[in-house]
Amino acid sequence: MADLFSLLISALSFVVSGLATWIAWKAHRENVGLQQRMLEIEEQRERDRRLSASQARLYPKLREVSSSSCRLYLVNSGMAAARNVRVMLDGKPLADHPAAVQDDPMPTEVGPNSEVSCLLGCDFKCGPPFQIEVHWEDDSGSDRTYRGILTD
Repeated sequence: MADLFSLLISALSFVVSGLATWIAWKAHRENVGLQQRMLEIEEQRERDRRLSASQARLYPKLREVSSSSCRLYLVNSGMAAARNVRVMLDGKPLADHPAAVQDDPMPTEVGPNSEVSCLLGCDFKCGPPFQIEVHWEDDSGSDRTYRGILTD
């Protein structure tokens, strides 16, 4: 009887040990899956950070200088330079727009965290609001565009 009891306890210990091993293996597998997902998230964050560091973020501002003129500013709040900057006002290249002052062209490069500007002749015939499109290239490798309505 004692041998049967010992055998029963050994068998039960074996089953409990197997069950504990299976539970530990399952928890380990889930943990590895979670760690893999966390690694993927961190890698995506790093890619996003690198992309953000290589992008220029341009947006326009219009500031009144006098009753008949204003300055169009292109502000770069990004961490990379914007190159080959092209501005369209009301569907026309900036240089061809009636408000453009020919002696003050818009620079074609805007450094990181900086701004450039040009003078516009804003009067009752040709004043804001303007439809504006700004196109540029940066280190991200893609052409970038800003579109909006420019008001004073």
